[in-house]
Parts: sequence; C-alpha cells; structure tokens
Amino acid sequence: MTEPKKNIYLFFGEDDFSLRRKVDIWKNEFAKKYSAQAVTVLDGSEMAEGDLVKELQNQLAPSLFTSKKLLILRDVLPKKADQEKLVAFLLELPNVASKDYFIVFWQTAKPDGRLKFTKQFSALVTVQEFALPAGAQLNQWLKAMAKTLGSDISDSAVDKLAVYLGRDLAEEKKIGGRVIERKEAFDLWQAFSELSKLSSNSTNITPDLVSALVKPKIPDSVFALTDNIASGNRAAAFQALENSLSSSAGDDKGVFIKIVGLLSEQVRSLLNVTLLKEEGLSEAQIAEKLGYSPGRVFVLAKNARNFSPDRLKKLIMELTKIDLALKSSEANPQLLVDLFIAKATLR
Repeated sequence: MTEPKKNIYLFFGEDDFSLRRKVDIWKNEFAKKYSAQAVTVLDGSEMAEGDLVKELQNQLAPSLFTSKKLLILRDVLPKKADQEKLVAFLLELPNVASKDYFIVFWQTAKPDGRLKFTKQFSALVTVQEFALPAGAQLNQWLKAMAKTLGSDISDSAVDKLAVYLGRDLAEEKKIGGRVIERKEAFDLWQAFSELSKLSSNSTNITPDLVSALVKPKIPDSVFALTDNIASGNRAAAFQALENSLSSSAGDDKGVFIKIVGLLSEQVRSLLNVTLLKEEGLSEAQIAEKLGYSPGRVFVLAKNARNFSPDRLKKLIMELTKIDLALKSSEANPQLLVDLFIAKATLR
C-alpha cells in the first residue's frame, strides 16, 4: 500500500479560523526561511478545467529562482466526475511533484465523498480535517486562546462565554440513533473576536465581564417560542418547543436545561425593555443602552406590551424554579416546560 506523501496536504473543515491560521503561519515561515518568491497562492474556484491544469503545470515546473516552493492551491479539486483531465493530472501529481515542493490543497468545502476521485486522492496525500471544537473542547480552546492574548479567564467565565457563543446550540442529524451530521452554532472567528474584546478590557476575565460585553446567541426556535408565548398562541408555542427539541443535541434533561436558560434570557430582555420604556426611553435609546439591534428592540417592545413588569418577574421566577428542579431532582423535564408554556400563554 502506498504511503501518503508527507509534503502534500489536503486541508478542509468547518474550522476555517484554525485552517487559515495554519496556512498563514506556513506562508510566513517559508518566506522567512527561503524567500517570498518561494510562496505561491492559487485560487482555482473560478477557473476552467483546461486553464487550471495549465496553471498547475506551470506552478509545479522547476523554478529558476528557488529550489524550494510552498504552493497553496485553493479550491482546485474537481467538483464533477467528468473533469477527466484534472482528475488524471491530480492523481499523478503525488508521483511526479518534487520532494522540495510543499503543496497544500485547501478546500473551502468538504471534498465530495461521492466522487471516486476523492477517496483515491485522499489515500495519496496527508489529510487534515479542521473540525470545530465541540462541548468541553471549546472551553479548552477559549482558555488557551485567552492566554495567547495575554489574559487569564476563570473556568466559570470560560463556561459562560462558551454558552453565550452557542456551544450548546449544535444541531444534529441522526439516522437510527446514530449522529451522521453535526452543525455547530458558532465559529472561531466570532469566538476570537469576543475574546479579543474581553482581553482589551481586562487581563482577568470574569463572568461579570462576559455578561457585560458579550451578547448571548439565541436560536431561531427559542425566538419563535418566546414570540408565541407573548402572543398567547399556545399551539404554536408547543410546536416551537418541539422544533427546538428535534434540532438540539445532547441528552433530554440537558436540552431542556439549555432551553430554559435561553427562555430566561429572552424574558429578562423583555423585562429590561419594559422597564426602560417606563422610564421614557425611545427604542433607539434602549437599543444603544442594552447593546441590542434596533430590530431586536422593536420585536421585544411589541412582545412586551402583552405583559406587565410584575408578570415578567413572575415568569423569570418560574423559570428559575424549573432550572433548579431540572438540575437537582428527577422531575419530568417535558412536563415542567409544558406547564410553564400553558401558564405563560394564559390571557
């Protein structure tokens, strides 16, 4: 069996942040060690098959300026089985490319596993899939990146930031109880941006700082659930809950804890908007004060008209009790949330 080439790589995956960082590091180090002329980046996404093969042949030809080369070939793999010239060229490339050339095939989308070529090519080169860190792995990534940015972040602050980013909002597609696809609700560009913002404010990141500077991500199904509760549409609220449950990852109790936590955030937002409205602030002023978009404040203000401040406070207390019961007892999660929806939609 032929060993995969150690100087030819195939990079792909949802974690575009880490992939790009690795490519940039390799480019900078290669240019530093040899020369800027030794590094070439080629984007083949819009090139015709014939033109792409010719350009690849040119790039792989011996150079008069340097014996070492780093070639970053972005989106050059065939998308269809009938791209026979490109398929033949790429399958032969590992056998003919100079050992002094380091070649990175960078695919912005996962290579099509239905193509025979994909399996054949993957066996010839060193494959690295950049997957987003799931669950506790995201917490570890955030902690390590905070240190890189010159800050310390407490475990409780890391957990809060991970939750706000959408760590627990992954959607899973299952067949026969087996997960065949998982889609995360966050990306590491956003995570890095939020960490940079936090680090620029303090070298010691606390949960309070996270609460003050980071907006929690709320899934569409929870927005729909809150909207239907606010309008008193009980049937639609139960359907929104079902939609949220069907697309959520994790065990039953964990999913309900997540939904209750997100609902609490939404009800608190309704209360904040209601109280600021009573103080005479305009929607634009409320948006600026809370750091919300004008569109979000408009929807919250519309929904808040269906509740008094006292009613919203009672709903928050109810959700707090449900959260405690879910975390400290064997109470039926579905029953607790169903009863909450039934009470909250009473008019």
